[in-house]
Amino acid sequence: MSEFKDIRKPRSATASNIDETIMEIPGGRTYRDRSTSVMQTTDTHGSTRKLFNPFNWRFGKRKSQDYSTTSLAVAQKSNTVNVARPVYTQEHFDTGFDMQGQEDFNFKEKVRKCFTCDCSKKCWKDFMYKTLPFINIMKNYSPREDLPGDVIAGLTVGIMNIPQGMAYALLASMPPIFGLYVSFFPVLIYFFFGGSRHISVGTFAVVSLMVGGAVESQMDKCLSSTTAVSDAVSSDGGQNYTTSSFMDNGTTTMAAALNMSTTTAAGPAEMSAEELKCRLATATTLTLLVGLCQILMGFLKLGFVTIYLADPLISGFTTGAACHVFTSQVKYVFGIKVNRYNGALKLIKTYINLFENIATINWAELIIAAICIVSLVLVKECINDRFKSKMKMPVPIDLIVVILGTLISYLANLKENFSVSTLGTIPVGFPQPSAPEFTSSVPSLLPNAITIAVVAFAISVSMSKIFAKKHNYEIDADQELLAHGLANIFGSFFSCFTSCASLSRSAVQDNQGGKSQIAGLISSSLILIVLVAIGPYFGTLPNSVLAAIILVALKGMFKQFTELKRLWYISYYDFLIWLVSWLAVVILDVDLGLAVGVVFGLLTVVFRTQYPNTTVLARVPHTDLYKDKSIYTTVQEVPGIKIFRIDASLYYANVEHFRKKLYKLTTVNPRTIKLMRAKIQSKVNKEIKEEEKARALRKKRAEKYTTDVESERAPSLDNQTDLIGKDSDNIDVIPANKRDGWPKSEIQHIIVDCSMMSYVDSVGVNMLKSVYQEYSDVDIDVFLVNCKAAVRDMFRRCSFYEKVPQDKIYLTIHDAVIAALAKKREILEEVNRDTKIVSRPSSIYNGSERNVSMASILLNRRASQPISPAASHMKARGSLVPNLPPQGEDSEMAEHDDEKIEDPINDEVSKNSLAVPDIRNKARFWRRKQSCHM
Repeated sequence: MSEFKDIRKPRSATASNIDETIMEIPGGRTYRDRSTSVMQTTDTHGSTRKLFNPFNWRFGKRKSQDYSTTSLAVAQKSNTVNVARPVYTQEHFDTGFDMQGQEDFNFKEKVRKCFTCDCSKKCWKDFMYKTLPFINIMKNYSPREDLPGDVIAGLTVGIMNIPQGMAYALLASMPPIFGLYVSFFPVLIYFFFGGSRHISVGTFAVVSLMVGGAVESQMDKCLSSTTAVSDAVSSDGGQNYTTSSFMDNGTTTMAAALNMSTTTAAGPAEMSAEELKCRLATATTLTLLVGLCQILMGFLKLGFVTIYLADPLISGFTTGAACHVFTSQVKYVFGIKVNRYNGALKLIKTYINLFENIATINWAELIIAAICIVSLVLVKECINDRFKSKMKMPVPIDLIVVILGTLISYLANLKENFSVSTLGTIPVGFPQPSAPEFTSSVPSLLPNAITIAVVAFAISVSMSKIFAKKHNYEIDADQELLAHGLANIFGSFFSCFTSCASLSRSAVQDNQGGKSQIAGLISSSLILIVLVAIGPYFGTLPNSVLAAIILVALKGMFKQFTELKRLWYISYYDFLIWLVSWLAVVILDVDLGLAVGVVFGLLTVVFRTQYPNTTVLARVPHTDLYKDKSIYTTVQEVPGIKIFRIDASLYYANVEHFRKKLYKLTTVNPRTIKLMRAKIQSKVNKEIKEEEKARALRKKRAEKYTTDVESERAPSLDNQTDLIGKDSDNIDVIPANKRDGWPKSEIQHIIVDCSMMSYVDSVGVNMLKSVYQEYSDVDIDVFLVNCKAAVRDMFRRCSFYEKVPQDKIYLTIHDAVIAALAKKREILEEVNRDTKIVSRPSSIYNGSERNVSMASILLNRRASQPISPAASHMKARGSLVPNLPPQGEDSEMAEHDDEKIEDPINDEVSKNSLAVPDIRNKARFWRRKQSCHM
């Protein structure tokens, strides 16, 4: 095996770079003069230079230097790196450097470690800090610095939460009061268990819409099964609810309060007690299932599942959901009653029904909605966004619109005079805690619960990671699953539907200087005031005002359409993922659309790995670097060698693509060659048979002559027979493989670069075996290079080395090229000259021999001579070979070396090759060293 010396040109040789480079090469050393603080380096012409090193203390004294096989020197003037090492096969490299085998994956041991604890004080302390992140947050909390920002952020978010909570409750097909519950109870639980310091937990449009879809899908079934509710409803004054359902310290019960004209997803209608009970039971049961799913996912460490929800998928999904939210609010803006639809084509059916009833439009509600939309847009765009840096907090236009809408509706009596639908009386106080009712609808709600759990968690953890990255702290996805799961379970006992982090409120909380979840507690205190005191005053608020608030809040989601242009130029795959996710949500439904988006996203990954990029590599002139031939036009291929690379792992889905591209790009199809050879061999076999027939006929004729002639002439006839027989034996058919038409390939070696293969399955291993065997049948060697440890371990498991010798696997591409050129002396010498490689084919690296001396390479380059004792001693030490400046007659050789040498490889190699190193100078140096030791 050859040893080579390589020179590259990476970067300038500053003192810091020298120190950094030396530390990067394991076993590499730089020697220095004993009397000076300089480093001896070698330039491209073999002369020794001195380079000042301010970090010489790192290298120790001269006697402690340990020079190994890999030697490095950096020259400041020549700006080159010299690396001298043997040519390694993978087997020799692993043996020589004590490779440690990978440990087998033990699932049982992994599970045992996850669920075992030594119950020490430290273990319990770590468990408490991990389970209750607020402890660490509060330990580092500074009331003087952090509290003012939390107060301002909390008040701002609380003001936003009041109208948004009531508005998003309509999306969930629930009365507005339940949105305020969601804005209060889950926030308290997330304060203790949540790890994010900046997200605002509560209602969110997309999640509320998904909850509303699930609730509406169960209404017909629930109402049909609840035919007798009179047992659960009291008859006090004809009220629709019992006082035991909700409690408020002797005040009016929610049963009386909710006996009002409210709004459902189907439109303005009188909500009966049976209908409200079904909605509440379905929403709380769904919320409990969502919480249980999230806790189970956290217990199983499934926080990573959100990585399958790519950013384009989330963007397209939320934009499609925004279309559903917009559609659900249009009927409130126009004051039109629209039928309830579920399933695929829901939006299309809704708009058809909307236009059928367009004649029943309520102009008062349309005018109210239009005024509110214009006011909201003007203040948010022209004041809040424009003067954001100059204001301590944005103008609470949402709350202002709600207050003004309530006052105007009350003073003008819009409900009676213009038939404007309002919220009605809002109950005061807290709901009495009660367990959700598990009904027969649980199996049908479970798919919705899983979908909502994943979507809500994905949105929440995405926002958490954005703010964690911005403020330099870490987020544990599994702990976030636990926090949101507990918040939803706790909320389900207090009449809450599913909660989630809000994008808009979280951004406001961060912009207003929020430092922790104390801001959430402050915003909850405002909700508390509304629940216990102010709530009933919002009873005259028109529903069209809340609809306007929701429509304006959707502006950010609809602006995501602008991402399509950017994604088109960045990646067609991301563009298609966004578009397919959006179309699936709009056409099918929110839950089905999400499933389609995830499946399509995974299919794009499979498609890209099934048809990965493949390329042929070629050598960069004067280096040992090999780059893509289709990208770099100045690279040249080494004659007789093709270097192929596939930019993906090799597994069952892309093995055929690998084989086809290998045959195509290397221009060598062994099956075609074998077929051509088989045809020629068949023709030769036919000629052989014809020749055998002719030979048998001649022999038969000769025997006939011997029986007909006279006995006295028999000897001469016998001689003639012998002569005829000899002549016939000498007439033979030329073997097929020695004929001129015998198909041969100009390529003798194919190198497969496995550097991009992170793993190979059993089918991929079998394909590599098949490729190796097919090329071997047509006299072409196949080398594998840059095989990772996991890939080699798979080779061992699949008995790959029984078919492919281990000496066919090399450490790098250049090692394989040198080995392939071992029999092509002229080309090898030109490659050595062009890349400053000093090679000796007779030098074979032994895996047990750690250090191979450069002295043996340089002294025995021209002929195989025994190594001197001094050289053998230096061989054991593995010393670095310094290059002395040429003197005397050798200086003429150095001058000659400065000339440019033409590299005739394929007659295309650049004529800027480097000079050949002075070998005789190095030999003379080692002879002087030998005399010194003697």
